[in-house]
Amino acid sequence: MTQGPWATLALSSLLSLFPGLAQADSGVAAPQDLQALLAQRFTQDRTGVCVVAARVEKTQVQRARLCAQPRREGMEPGFDSRFEIGSISKTMAAVLAADLIRKGRWSLDDPIAKHLPAGTKLPRQGERQILLRDLLTHSSGLPALPPGFAPSQPANPYADLSEAQLLTALGRVELTVPIGSRVEYSNFAMMLLSLALARSHGGDFERALAGGLFEPLQMHSASISRPGRQEAPEARGHLPSGAQTAAWTITPNLAGVGMVRASLDDMVRYAQAQLGLLADVAPELQDSMRLSQQSLTPQFAMSWMRMPVPGRPMLVHEGGTGGFSSLIALEPEAGRAVVLLADTALSDLGGLGDVAQVALGLSDRPLLPRRVQVAAPALLQALVGDYVLGGLPLRIWREGTQLMAQAQGQAAFALDQDSRGDFFPRTFGALLTPVWEAGRVDRAIWRQGGGAMELHRQPRAVP
Repeated sequence: MTQGPWATLALSSLLSLFPGLAQADSGVAAPQDLQALLAQRFTQDRTGVCVVAARVEKTQVQRARLCAQPRREGMEPGFDSRFEIGSISKTMAAVLAADLIRKGRWSLDDPIAKHLPAGTKLPRQGERQILLRDLLTHSSGLPALPPGFAPSQPANPYADLSEAQLLTALGRVELTVPIGSRVEYSNFAMMLLSLALARSHGGDFERALAGGLFEPLQMHSASISRPGRQEAPEARGHLPSGAQTAAWTITPNLAGVGMVRASLDDMVRYAQAQLGLLADVAPELQDSMRLSQQSLTPQFAMSWMRMPVPGRPMLVHEGGTGGFSSLIALEPEAGRAVVLLADTALSDLGGLGDVAQVALGLSDRPLLPRRVQVAAPALLQALVGDYVLGGLPLRIWREGTQLMAQAQGQAAFALDQDSRGDFFPRTFGALLTPVWEAGRVDRAIWRQGGGAMELHRQPRAVP
């Protein structure tokens, strides 16, 4: 299958940072009925996505689910189906870290070297080493992914990455910014944290997560690679085109980066526990979760992103893998949470943040599905030309009413337009957004795999 002109962008991030929530009002509208909200946003959406959702209001839980279109394989996920929750897994790893800190075994100011194998080569700046707090707040200065990361399976990029390869890559890092000075989201850093957690739990991260979180919270179907305590149907991941895609896997001790699978029922229990709403949670675990929520920087608690909505402090994390999208938002002071799980990769289309904002009463703007539409001939013609995408030549042309594109050395592909005004390939997940300036299009934004790059028109050669 065509992977697109810049397929390596698919590895750039598991996360979209819930755009717009930080600018939301404290309460512009009453939260909408969840089922009606899903219907408004997703009915007949071109992706065919299936979404399950829950809103927790103290002792009340409302659930909803909707498929934009009937699933061709006849399997529509339910509340008990297991989804890849992506980077929400990082908040679960943070609970394990907080528990070790609470017990006095770890400190936020421990150098990460203390918890990695002896002799591991790490970057440092004079006496300043990378600390645990730097990993938990994405301010370590480490790149998004290990240097030299070149997966042999683009559809399952982390499958072949070993612990030894991760540590070898760490020794090749040259830091370009002062440690702790700038937030740069890093899956590399979180894989190191996951490995450190494994080493502090007898060398088995998955067992630590099961015993420390899943079993006490009765998240019966949650797991990484081993079966959960309760057998549950598996949701199948999809590209935005509607095509099925491979599940993501990883060496279990690195899985804190984003490889937990869980059902909506599991995630409701997790949200309720984080809010302190479950009477059957041990006080020690509740203390660890509360510690993981405490602010470390203006932007972050332990892996949780802090959203400074006026009068309504919130903790948020989104997740995304090759075929799934997810979001959890907590409002601890109000005892409120929203959980969204989708069986389609939506990062390039804006993720699930718009739905969460309306579900939380932070926005009252109408949400509209993305539906295929016929592009105006003038727009098609305005896009025709030769471009450069990250150094890669790319040509766009018309074949009648159909827009076509081809990157150098790759197969041509058709581009259709949706009702948001963006163009998308039929055969792989990506999005092209034209930028109109002075009545013409000389550049566009190409989004793929959670990353974005500008497409620039090449000047016409002078005869």
